[in-house]
Amino acid sequence: MSSKKHRRSRASHRRADAESFSFEESSIPARHLRLQSTLFEEVSLLFRGELSDPLLEGVVVTMLELSPDGRHARIGFTLPPERQESGPAPVEEALVRASGFIRSQLALGLNLKRVPNLRFVCVGVAPRLAPDEEGGES
Repeated sequence: MSSKKHRRSRASHRRADAESFSFEESSIPARHLRLQSTLFEEVSLLFRGELSDPLLEGVVVTMLELSPDGRHARIGFTLPPERQESGPAPVEEALVRASGFIRSQLALGLNLKRVPNLRFVCVGVAPRLAPDEEGGES
């Protein structure tokens, strides 16, 4: 009976150690940072040219965060000002539908053992651009 208690306490001790481990910028391996940067560039290119869904027009990728094990990627995006009224829900649904295509394109373009699962997070709305001032003054 005492051995079971001892095992439980060790297991809970291991979980506490794993939760207290934090990834600081200095402890992240260089390969992980390179991969994260490359994924960000590739996903940004796909958003600019390859995705044809009208709901995704004007959506901009602002960040990509890769999990330490490389299995999951959280992608932050901003909505265009025109989509502010409808909210991020329709765009997030369109991104979920497009995630398979995005992953397949990443697999074709990058030589990875496994392509991470993608999760999209709305980080805000892009600011409206001011009207051109070049023709206003004469």
